[in-house]
Amino acid sequence: MSHSETKRTDKSNQQDDNSNSPSNSPGRGEYKENFKRLQSTECLHGFRVDNIDGPECTTRPVAKFVGIKPPFVQEVHDILTEAVTARTEREANYVHHGWSIGAIATLSPWTMSRIAANNQPNPKGAWVTRRTLVPRLSLRLSVNELAPVPEFEDAVKEALKEPTIFGQFRAVYRVLHEWGDMAIDMGTSLAFTDLETNMLQLPDQDSYHNAYYLSNIRTARLTGQGIPEDAESGWYDGTWLIKQVPPPQWRKIRISAVAPTVNLLSAEIQSQLSQLYAKRLSYVPSHTIGPIDSSSRTHDDIDHASHEVSGIIVYATDFIRSLTFIYKNGTRSKHQGTDSYGAEHEFMLTDGEFIAEMLIWGDDWIRGLQFVTNFGRCSPHFGGGGTVEHTPTIARSKGGVLVGTFTVIKQFGRQGFIIHKIQGIWRHDLVDKIPKQDDVFSDYYGAKIGGLPFNDRVIVKNSDMAISKIEIRCDTVVNSIQFTYIENTDKGVVETRTVSHGGFGGEEKRFVLEPGEHVISVSGRYDDERVTQLCFVTNRGKYHDELVMFSVKEYQSRIANPSPICPPETSMENRCVCNIDKYLNAVMFIWTPL
Repeated sequence: MSHSETKRTDKSNQQDDNSNSPSNSPGRGEYKENFKRLQSTECLHGFRVDNIDGPECTTRPVAKFVGIKPPFVQEVHDILTEAVTARTEREANYVHHGWSIGAIATLSPWTMSRIAANNQPNPKGAWVTRRTLVPRLSLRLSVNELAPVPEFEDAVKEALKEPTIFGQFRAVYRVLHEWGDMAIDMGTSLAFTDLETNMLQLPDQDSYHNAYYLSNIRTARLTGQGIPEDAESGWYDGTWLIKQVPPPQWRKIRISAVAPTVNLLSAEIQSQLSQLYAKRLSYVPSHTIGPIDSSSRTHDDIDHASHEVSGIIVYATDFIRSLTFIYKNGTRSKHQGTDSYGAEHEFMLTDGEFIAEMLIWGDDWIRGLQFVTNFGRCSPHFGGGGTVEHTPTIARSKGGVLVGTFTVIKQFGRQGFIIHKIQGIWRHDLVDKIPKQDDVFSDYYGAKIGGLPFNDRVIVKNSDMAISKIEIRCDTVVNSIQFTYIENTDKGVVETRTVSHGGFGGEEKRFVLEPGEHVISVSGRYDDERVTQLCFVTNRGKYHDELVMFSVKEYQSRIANPSPICPPETSMENRCVCNIDKYLNAVMFIWTPL
């Protein structure tokens, strides 16, 4: 825990022993004059506090004083020494600039999001800052005595009018960057900061007022406020403590308390901001994960959700045993199962790349995962081991990107601990629109066990490819399926053919689409082991059932999958996700607006 110690030195008596007594308290006119002096030194300006290196004052006031009585501004004539211990590098940097530990910890959710967005590492450790302060004016203000300047409030109102959630977040972040996140003692000061281990090696003597001595300590930082760097200032021999410094040279030397600038806004606007912030994260799949018994443990990435994912590590056998998220600020979050019998796989992201879809295969246990990015790149299918059980779940949230998961990890006999349930955490303030986010997935038809998964998104990526030919091998069942896609590019029409998904039995059937023709409906049949019938209908009314041979089994279910309802001027194109073995075990169609 961070802490501080403050001592008032005997040298303060050299100034005025009774300077703080009630009889010497300033009158009403002096309050106004002192407050006017403080206003000229940016005391009502906002601070940007999203940078780990220290606060940055904005160029214009964010608040105005609206109190009935003048603010409490007190003239003081003290000399104080402080030793403040910080436990993170960010804390140490802000303490060095005069901030108290309490002020540093005063962060709104909006500010915490902006800090995390910078992806700056924030090492833990122990830093000590020794500060020598000569305060001359002390200001005490309540947030209730302040109001936002009209320009700041108007900017927030305009930001909330953006048509999309992402647009609103981007606009609010821009306003806070311009006006600051936070809304003071005046005088002169000298601050000296170093790691605690280095500080303990220094001699225990009264040398922390002497800039010449301190400047020779190479591992430390030294900052003076309101002290002229000339030969007569006393800066280098420590006599600056008793020098008279003109008020125009006084600077902010200690900030004891701050308030988030959003707290200046009206209750109605703050409520709108809270409602918007609640939309920042979503949780998909949205089904209930519990109940969770004593044989299970959970892992939640919510504390990491403000950071961006740079990669994922999956440890898999026939099950997903462990899942690790790597974040751009260097931290990691591991959903720890039993890492044995399998192998570790990495899926790393490039700049600007985010995970937009997560395909989950499983029953009571997570048996397979695949990730798709906003660049259209697909990870390998992790896990499964050739036996994919039950239907896949397509986890995604429109406009959101994956920043972590909530998992239940449970003991599975001798297998050890395995991921039992998984729910994605999706952020909606990082990208405006994701390619293919309007795609619609059909139900999953076919066997619930067996086969190897495939996903034609590997071929299609984010392109505008269209199906030009469908090839199927079939007899009493559908043995295999293969698609040919065409795409118009700068180099002309490019044709891409997928591998054949399934076995080699049966008779080959071909279905060639004409230019501008698209599949708008698929129907068929399936049983507990395989797909037995497929029929395709196009936007030109063609019905292609010659691809079908009927099975003699009576207990087949029907595939009924028309394309989603769409405006008359648009068409729908489809691709599929399936399981295959010696035949087509199961199928899921994905429809894309054209």
